[in-house]
Formats: sequence, structure tokens, C-alpha cells
Amino acid sequence: MYKFQLKPSVFEFKKLGEFVQHFNLSAEDTVFTEKFLYEKYLKGVLNCNYIFQDDYGLGEPSDIMIDKILKDIYGKEIKRIIGIGGGTILDIAKLLCIKNANTTEEIFDDKIPLVRDKGLILIPTTCGTGCEVTCVSVVDMTAKKTKMGKRIEANFADSAVLIEELLDSIPAKIFLYSSMDALIHAMEIFVAPTGNPYNDIFCKSAIKTIISHYKDLIENGIEKRFEFIMEFLRASTFAGIALSNTPCGAVHALAMHFGSAHHVPHGEANSRFLTAVFKKYADLSPAGKLKEIADIINEALGINTDIKGSLSALEDLIEKILPKKRLREYGVNDKDIENYVDKVIETQQRLLKNNFVYLSREDLLDVYRSLF
Repeated sequence: MYKFQLKPSVFEFKKLGEFVQHFNLSAEDTVFTEKFLYEKYLKGVLNCNYIFQDDYGLGEPSDIMIDKILKDIYGKEIKRIIGIGGGTILDIAKLLCIKNANTTEEIFDDKIPLVRDKGLILIPTTCGTGCEVTCVSVVDMTAKKTKMGKRIEANFADSAVLIEELLDSIPAKIFLYSSMDALIHAMEIFVAPTGNPYNDIFCKSAIKTIISHYKDLIENGIEKRFEFIMEFLRASTFAGIALSNTPCGAVHALAMHFGSAHHVPHGEANSRFLTAVFKKYADLSPAGKLKEIADIINEALGINTDIKGSLSALEDLIEKILPKKRLREYGVNDKDIENYVDKVIETQQRLLKNNFVYLSREDLLDVYRSLF
């Protein structure tokens, strides 16, 4: 039996003004965003209340940051939350819609009923997280000293809105790390044993689109990204649709704690583990869905090779656009690797159960050591 769902309505607009006109925004709505997005795109266009993440902290979402926002909005009449931004903004916006929430901990530990009392519209300004179509929020839980994801069924947006204009000046590094995250979503979900044939359609399209256009960018220059930006944005949403049905696996699990411990952005942390994890899969079980994903990579790159050859070709491609740093360059110590893996095993079972094949503690240690 398969269960596949797509909860939000998905809209595409070229310009912000088209979205404003269609959704009849008003002063009863609250936009959650960043100040630079407000100044560049929203000022004088959206007649709404505003909450700025910048006023509560910088960087990726943490329980400390979210708790401050929850305290400030508690008891206020808010008709709809409109999250406009990258993954941090969209993940937090979901949590701001939970009825009577005081702290992140009570949400993550199910201490209150996880129901929504506000409308929710999510608008991405990067092309990678797919958060606009998922109900998961990833938060750095400082007390637990690691990142954790929380799936809350009530937190599917009412509408996911893709607006090409909002990516018209996305910096190269943010573009690359966010689109890499989308690629990893699609690859991990495609091989996950808990996946389904409906997911596969979205994953295949996302993988092929992203890899083939990475090849274009290597040949023609990173500034050409704007010619394909809507395709990247759509591929991100495709991967997000798959993610809304099936969690990721070991790549994200390993990256969660590493990224939290060394303050490495989500997409960058994931990119460090992608090919190492898939090569471990190939060592253990070079067949089935892994062979299929190699065929997709081969088609996108115009090559003909075996599984390990396709993964090496993908690694070379990624190296050309995102040169890889060793884990020790981020401050990882060899003596800490066992503790890192144990923390992953302790806190990331939600993801590890979706590995293509079972990875033992020793397998996970091998992955870490190969990247050290």
C-alpha cells in the first residue's frame, strides 16, 4: 500500500504584484521575513504587519530565537502568517502558526495539541529547501546540542507560492547550497525503502533538472543561473513534494549534528556527506534503486558508466561548483568522530530508518573518516 499526498495548493507567478493581487493581502495578515527582503521587494507593496527574523537573531533557526518570537506574538490576533524567505524563515513560520505555543520545546515534545489557528502561506526565496510544501521544521535544539526535525501534520501551508522575481538576485553561494539541498532531498528519497512510485516521478525530474543545469553552469558560468532559475525553483518544490511524503536518510542525518556543532549552513553541511554516503551504499548493495539513480545521473551528464563511476562523476561535478573542504577544516577533531556518530544514532532515527540499506555504526564511522 502506498500513501501519497500533496497538501498545499501550489501557485506560480513571475512578479510579486501578481501574488499580492491574487491573494488580497491586508493589515490582518502578518508577514514573517528578513529586513533586506522587505527593503528590496516588499516595502510599499504588501500592506501587512511585519515580523523580522533579524530582530530575534541571525543564522539558522534555533529554539532560543523561536521562543522569543512566540513570546512576542502570544495572544495577538493574526489571521494569516505569510513566510517569505529561505528555509529558516519558512520553518519558523510554520511553528508560529501553532495554537497557544509558548516554547519550541513544548512543540517538539508534544506538550500541547499541535493544531493551527492561523492561515499559512509560504513563499521561498531560495531554490532548495522545498519547505513551502512540507510540514517539517528543522530547529537547532540548543539544550540537546543538535538539530532536530519535527513533522507536524497541521503545518502544511494552505498555499505554496513560487515567485520568480524574488530570486532575481540570489547570490551564487546561496543558490548553489540551496539547490544542492534539493538535489540531495531527491536522491535520498528516491532510494529510500519507505518511498513510493509517485515520489519517484518528482525525484527523477528534480535530479535530472538540477544536474543537467549544473553542467550548463560549469560550461557557461554561474551568472547563467538566472536563465534557469524558475526551473531550479520548480525542481526544489518537486523534491519538497517527495519530502512531504518520505523523510531523507543518512546524508541529512549526518549533516544535522555536524552542521549544528560547527555552525555550517544546512545545504553546505549536506553537500559534504552526499557522495560519501552513496558510495557506502554502493559498497553494500550496488543494485536496485541505486542502479536507477546512476542511470539518471548518466543521462543528465551524457555519460555511460557503472554506479561507482556515476557517483564519481557527480562528485567531480559538485567539486567544480562547490569545492569540498575536509571535515577537519571545519574544526572536527578525529577523537570526536565516534561521539558525533553516536549523537546521530541517538537523535536522528527519524532519518536513519530511511537509508537505502542499513548502515551500522561502523559504516557511519567509515563515512565520517573518509571525509575527515
